[in-house]
Amino acid sequence: QLSKEESVQKTAKGAVVGATALGVGGGAVGAVTGGVTGAMVGLPLALVTFGASIPVGAVLGGGCGAVVGTTAGATAGTVTGGLAGYGYHRKDDIRSAAGTAWGKVSEQAAVARSRAEKVVSGAKDRYAGAGVAQAEPAPASETNAQAAPAQG
Repeated sequence: QLSKEESVQKTAKGAVVGATALGVGGGAVGAVTGGVTGAMVGLPLALVTFGASIPVGAVLGGGCGAVVGTTAGATAGTVTGGLAGYGYHRKDDIRSAAGTAWGKVSEQAAVARSRAEKVVSGAKDRYAGAGVAQAEPAPASETNAQAAPAQG
């Protein structure tokens, strides 16, 4: 019964695709990284083994790296692919919820803007009503006379 639901099918499809894609990629990266690391580990023993430890280390490291990389990649791919498949199935609900949230945010922004304008207006009224004299700009002729150096 559960396998007939569309959401389960899309989630499973996403999980399989994600696991395949990231598992293959993780395995390849793990094999290369493990192979290089294994070869480096085999280098100190190369003099004793006449160089045979380098390829043996590379093969063992590459195998271990491939297993670990494939496991890590497939796990990450399963989770992300499953979430993507589920999200794709529920995209209309997600879009609706995002629209509702955006509407509420816009509404609260308008309320905050209105309150801020009232506070600024009240501050201007208090400043103007406090009798604080505002400095008038000096006439241009006085400013030029003060700025001009005395000649003589």
